[in-house]
Amino acid sequence: MVCDALIRLGLSTDEAAIVARVLMYAQKRNSDQGLIKIKERTVLPDKNCCDIFTDKRSSAIATINGGGHTGMYVMDHAVKTSSELVKNCGISLVNTHNTRSSTGSIGYYASQLAQQGYIALVMAGSPKVMAIEGGIDPVMGTNPVAIAIPTSSEPTVLDMATAATTWFAIINARNNNQPINKGLAVDRDGQSTTDPVKAMAGALRTIAGPKGSGLALMFEMLTAPLAGASIVGDSQDNRANTIITIDPKVVLGDSSFRASADLLIRRIKEGRTVDDATEIRLPGENSNRLAKRCEDENSITLERSLYEHILSINGAAL
Repeated sequence: MVCDALIRLGLSTDEAAIVARVLMYAQKRNSDQGLIKIKERTVLPDKNCCDIFTDKRSSAIATINGGGHTGMYVMDHAVKTSSELVKNCGISLVNTHNTRSSTGSIGYYASQLAQQGYIALVMAGSPKVMAIEGGIDPVMGTNPVAIAIPTSSEPTVLDMATAATTWFAIINARNNNQPINKGLAVDRDGQSTTDPVKAMAGALRTIAGPKGSGLALMFEMLTAPLAGASIVGDSQDNRANTIITIDPKVVLGDSSFRASADLLIRRIKEGRTVDDATEIRLPGENSNRLAKRCEDENSITLERSLYEHILSINGAAL
């Protein structure tokens, strides 16, 4: 159903298959990076998109010109390029530019590399909707980062935005006529607001005050300027992403990394908890449980309006 809708919206069959995979990865984890992106039309390529071009700057570094294709499709190319280049020297850096649509849940790409045994760090650039600490103008994207660590079972994946909330959480609140929590955003005059419409006209705030703001700025520097993409004040919508991939076998000279990571996780999980009802949870554990339940039950929960919207794209009877 999702692939058909994406094809009807103008994506090629190959591009639709990849975008659908990334969207469903998020949807199964109850993330707001899922199918709402179809409704909001943030998964569409440029009407005049051209071939993706990879410029290998060295044996370990490449820049990918996305040619105006969807961010998710270009990032799929970037993951494949990263896994090729990391074999040359045990580390690689691949960045992308010339995309104009969302890359979706970047934990998906980090996880893909970790499943191959690599450590992956993924940073994503996005439209400028977030203010820096002390400012009120939107000068940065929500600037998420994903770090994936290979273990003997599923990779451990941290996937977080440096914004106090995600842009699509604001969109969801607007669509459902619901307020947002206090402290997440400011209006165009810099006043704290719980109105999602005013927040969209203003700016999101960063997490953790100056510390989160500093991280957000560094991730902005490591995406847009490093990839030759657009920064605040530019008229063009040219989004950037950066992937750093590390082969722990090359770093250590042996295959002991996964065993060490497993031991660290086990010792942390066996630690004392604040009370008997509390579980020590690692990044991604809860979302992975949700995804597994969806897969085991072969079902997923969607808002009816979103489901009906996707059906309507396909011309199906509601």
